[in-house]
Amino acid sequence: MKSLTTKLMIAAAALVAAGVVSAQTMTADIPFAFQTSGKVMAAGTYRVNLRGPLGTVTIQGVSVKGAVLARPITHIDRKEANAKLVFVCGRGPCSLVQAWPGYSEDGYLFSTPKRDRNEEASLSVVHLRPNAAD
Repeated sequence: MKSLTTKLMIAAAALVAAGVVSAQTMTADIPFAFQTSGKVMAAGTYRVNLRGPLGTVTIQGVSVKGAVLARPITHIDRKEANAKLVFVCGRGPCSLVQAWPGYSEDGYLFSTPKRDRNEEASLSVVHLRPNAAD
């Protein structure tokens, strides 16, 4: 009987863990070309997984081809309730600079290409939404 109880507890823990992981996969409609990790991606709808191995963020095309694995350079020690991606935009494609999982968790900071100090730049925020299957 003790063995059965242990197996049931392990199975329940696995289901909870799977639910937490799937809750971290979201969808983003990115209306502009962007770059991260040295790869340029087209505007489109993307599936975003904010819980990859070693803190990586996976961005996989839904309406466009392609995927990229972005490794943050550090985390941002600030809590945000809403899931979002933040891009810095200037000349050329925008660059992913921050990712926020939401759920009052810390964010991630990404390396971006060096810009000319005279170049005007702006931030663009793309809000993430849960996948329809979640």
